[in-house]
Amino acid sequence: DHRDLHSFPTRRSSDLPPELFAADKFVCILGGTGTRHGIPVLAEFFGLYPKYGLDATIVRIGSGTIATAALLGGEGDIISTSGPALINARLAGTPILYVSNFNEWSDAHLLVRPEVTSVEQLRSGRFAVPGLGGGYAHMLRAFFFPKMGLDKGPKQPTILSAGDTPSALNGVVSKQFDAALASYENFMAYRKRGLKTLVNPEDINVRWYTGLITVEKKVKERRRPMIQFIKAQIEAVSIIKKDPVRARASLKKYFRSNDDELMSEYQSYLAAKLPLNTRVEPENLKTLLLTSTHPAAKTGNPQDFIDNSLVEEIVREGFLKQFE
Repeated sequence: DHRDLHSFPTRRSSDLPPELFAADKFVCILGGTGTRHGIPVLAEFFGLYPKYGLDATIVRIGSGTIATAALLGGEGDIISTSGPALINARLAGTPILYVSNFNEWSDAHLLVRPEVTSVEQLRSGRFAVPGLGGGYAHMLRAFFFPKMGLDKGPKQPTILSAGDTPSALNGVVSKQFDAALASYENFMAYRKRGLKTLVNPEDINVRWYTGLITVEKKVKERRRPMIQFIKAQIEAVSIIKKDPVRARASLKKYFRSNDDELMSEYQSYLAAKLPLNTRVEPENLKTLLLTSTHPAAKTGNPQDFIDNSLVEEIVREGFLKQFE
């Protein structure tokens, strides 16, 4: 076909579908193993990245601390993780920005063995957490113990590091520990192994954060791919809400599970809980500051951690309307 290209009407690049351009390489690192950390993987399973002009690589690390180190070392564009690991880095002067939140409220359940029927039985109990510097350890100290009345009195519980969440929960099953916090999906899984909830998330009502976090430099240099990446997450959330069958199949793949009943529970839970508008609220960052061990956290201003300009641009252009 030798027709002169100039005979075609000229079009601005923005009118063309993004697939016609070389896809932007984009790396997202998962700093956790929960359903919410997995949204970027589900977007990949749904085949959304090419549609948004991205050649995306999703790296599953599973630890917020390691994911943070990778982001700061320039190995990724964005990480999908819960908030606490990055609060301390930000307070220490690293230009971290919280740009998209999938998690309005904490879903931490306090799990115990069936014979534990009252909080009093845990007064000198051993509480297991993945790591002493992580979100769960802070959450126990700042919210659970005060609410349960375990922060006062001659005897107080001990917080012990189990290394990771499965070890903490298996330790409760095997009586090495007395209690541990678990996300919704771990609660569902460990219920089958005989553990029960003593304190529900609703009893504590903690604002939380699990979402996309990056550094200022990336927002400046990679703004377009960053926006496209967030759009893909929003469409993934919409599929989870509107197409249960497709969502369940992807969740099975993500969790490498054949448990249809459990995946169906996860899908309903996510469909009810996930927001389409993923803007970051200062209240949620306030919680993270409360649970931080860094001395500067007391005077930290939540607004300094947030950049909602990407989500706001997406909302302004009417992108969300198609999914409502």
